[in-house]
Amino acid sequence: MSGGMYAGDEVGAIVFDAGSHSFRCGFAGEEFPTSDISSSIGVDEAVAMETDDTSITKRERKIYIGTTKNIVPRANCEIKNFMSDGMIEDWDLFEEMMNYAYKDALRTDSSDHPALFSESAWNDKAKREKLTELAFEKYNVPAYFLVNNAVLAAFANGRTSGLIVDSGATQTSAVPVFDGYAVKHAIVRCPLGGDMISEQIEKVLTEQKIDVVPTYRIKAKEEVNEGEPAKWTEKANLPAVTESYDKFMRKLLLQDMAASVLQLCDVPIDPESAEKLPSSPYAFPNGFHKEFLGERIKIPEGLFDLKYLRDVDTSSLMNVSHLAWSSCGMCDVDMRPSMYQNVLVTGGNSLILGFTERLSHDLSQKCPPSARIRLSAPPTSMERRFGPWIGGSILASVGTFQQMWISKTEYEESGRSIVDKKCP
Repeated sequence: MSGGMYAGDEVGAIVFDAGSHSFRCGFAGEEFPTSDISSSIGVDEAVAMETDDTSITKRERKIYIGTTKNIVPRANCEIKNFMSDGMIEDWDLFEEMMNYAYKDALRTDSSDHPALFSESAWNDKAKREKLTELAFEKYNVPAYFLVNNAVLAAFANGRTSGLIVDSGATQTSAVPVFDGYAVKHAIVRCPLGGDMISEQIEKVLTEQKIDVVPTYRIKAKEEVNEGEPAKWTEKANLPAVTESYDKFMRKLLLQDMAASVLQLCDVPIDPESAEKLPSSPYAFPNGFHKEFLGERIKIPEGLFDLKYLRDVDTSSLMNVSHLAWSSCGMCDVDMRPSMYQNVLVTGGNSLILGFTERLSHDLSQKCPPSARIRLSAPPTSMERRFGPWIGGSILASVGTFQQMWISKTEYEESGRSIVDKKCP
């Protein structure tokens, strides 16, 4: 393989899509990623004492990757995330994730496969170059490419242009894509996502005096009637877990509750009408169960009406529809019709029932009467959660793309700055 040209049947590329909630990896050409790994990593900075003449004290770092390993309570184990603000921040932890992906998830050698990575639309130059250097220097990949995740989400849905509204764990963004390139000056984003929704659920449960007891503390429970206090037994001899571990386990419970009971209305609601809507039951791990009424509507309503957010400074926030409308307005006039007619919703947070319909309604109220709004979302939860990865899988397996790869030879000749030339 030389000169950056690769035959489609020979490539066998691996696609990596790193997110704040999870890290997706798998082989190009597959329908879905091979592994969806939690981006939360357990880090145990264990202290080892050596009783020799020098009395050396050294730290032994233990890493736990994957939800099945992280749900085990351990003393002194902190839960950390290598992502911050949609970009890779902790490179040591990211390398641990990459090592796990190659060795345990994909079970292959990094030097045998080209690697395609996704990146956020606002990723900075230094981080792009560092990732390029890491791929070639440490993992010795034969070829490499870096693509904007909004562009990949568009490709996954058979488009090269449109407004990609991505609502994920830590933030919601609107990225216009035109002819396969992100329009960077019109990107609008806001730290309003699934994590904030989980925090809002916890505040409501606290007000209602409902204990959020994570599963690691529960040994046994008894059946109780709806609304009655839970009767459960705590596990004995639990290690003294860290605050970050307890928060991680509580968050898993809150995320499950969000997926089970939350729903958005097609139109803005008022507090009285919310109480008249159908209820939804939820059973907590400790045996307590209850029907949730207006709360399940009001909590996600905060995504579209900021006044419903509790104890949050909303002065610098934008709701989802305003965010999408602002992004369209920042595009050139000639591009706007294409954006309005191709609004694509993606991201795990968009799985809240009614999210797409509500965004469509609010946008039609904000946009000019002459604008034709056409909003769509992938039909399945897998396609919404893995949109950028699926787009990368399609792109890396297309024959005409193979000449786009940055080859090992090109990297050695030009250095890591080549990523800015070949991956705009």
